Amino acid sequence: MITKYYDSDCNLAMLDGKTVAVIGFGSQGHAHSMNLAESGCNVVVGLRKGSGHWQKAADFAATHPNFKVMEVEDAAKAADIVMMLVPDELAADIYNKQVAPHMKDGDVLLFAHGFNIHFNFIKPA
Repeated sequence: MITKYYDSDCNLAMLDGKTVAVIGFGSQGHAHSMNLAESGCNVVVGLRKGSGHWQKAADFAATHPNFKVMEVEDAAKAADIVMMLVPDELAADIYNKQVAPHMKDGDVLLFAHGFNIHFNFIKPA
């Protein structure tokens, strides 16, 4: 048996006043960020300027005022919660150079899976 959870099963008020940065807008990033925005959360998507996904994210942002697209560093600066959803082979470099310098005490760092954590390519504070 599968247990399904819906918005009504969650206390989304815990995210009130928080900004969630989703770094990446590929197969996982777009699903996570769009779901969060449609659930009423404030979302910023961090992408490389000129990314092939920038326009797709901008099109969604045009219809969702709580959803913005910005460069990775700016998204990390704006965030209280950072979700790293870039390819494994790029994650450590992006995190170490563009995200880590902007993490503040109390910020939350999330991953869809733990390859980079397990193999110590990313060492969060």
